[in-house]
Amino acid sequence: MRIGIVRPYEVEFNPGDVADLEEAIRKRGHTPVRIYVDMLEVRIERGRVIVRQAVGRGQPEEVDVPGAVLRHLGIFRDFEQFLYRVWAARALEEAGAYVMNPVLAWAAAGDKMAALMKLAKAGLPVPPTVVTENMFIGYRTVAEFGKAVVKQIRGAMGYGVFLVEDPDVAFHIFSMFANINKPIYVQKYLEKGPGDYRVVVVGGRAIGAEYRRGEGWKTNVAQGAKPEPAKLTAEMEELAVRAVEVLGLDYGGVDIAETPDGYYILEVNPTMSWQGFKQATGINPAEHIVDHLLEKIKK
Repeated sequence: MRIGIVRPYEVEFNPGDVADLEEAIRKRGHTPVRIYVDMLEVRIERGRVIVRQAVGRGQPEEVDVPGAVLRHLGIFRDFEQFLYRVWAARALEEAGAYVMNPVLAWAAAGDKMAALMKLAKAGLPVPPTVVTENMFIGYRTVAEFGKAVVKQIRGAMGYGVFLVEDPDVAFHIFSMFANINKPIYVQKYLEKGPGDYRVVVVGGRAIGAEYRRGEGWKTNVAQGAKPEPAKLTAEMEELAVRAVEVLGLDYGGVDIAETPDGYYILEVNPTMSWQGFKQATGINPAEHIVDHLLEKIKK
């Protein structure tokens, strides 16, 4: 059986994760197929949707897979390109493949504002957050929070994230965001010690947890944080599983901060990189992801 891995042709952010998926697929007697979202042809005809792929000047070939793992859709240069790639990946589902994570759930979970609203409405603990395009609202929010984290709505690996305490300093950051037509996302800083937890959930079950110990205030492994094995408490497991369920995901990395006021869910990553987690825990999420996908295909 051919099992797809959806990613952009232009760049691969975490090649180790793709290699793990391909190895897990082969170990189970199947063939991994790389599906490049920026090389697809979506043919729409009465009664059906056909997805084909051509790399370079090669002849298009139909993408015929019963299931695929969605890794990433690449770097977007404008909104239309973002929409095209989301719906090109969605076309795989329309053509009959089970895509994991489901494309529209992936898109919503990758949007910090959309995801946090869903988590908050479900009663899950999230940090106080304000999202706006108005720089003066951002200014007043930083003054209210006292210490705040400013970030992009769509971002990863801790890049372009600011820690601010002075609203006047924050105002300059907001001016930059306004100049490039970016909304302002301000979150109250949580006192969480030297790190936070990432709990990996696959198929409604937490498979393990790591503690990411930062050298500074950022706890992303890509920013130099050291992954350590962590004991998964019952409360952390319940929060992580519920968060992934609320967002409609099959798998995800749930970032959880432990504070004097209890646990808070910082975000849920539907395109998590798991090399640090694998190093810390000895657990390879790719094995669990592929097994879960194969179960979905059989149903």
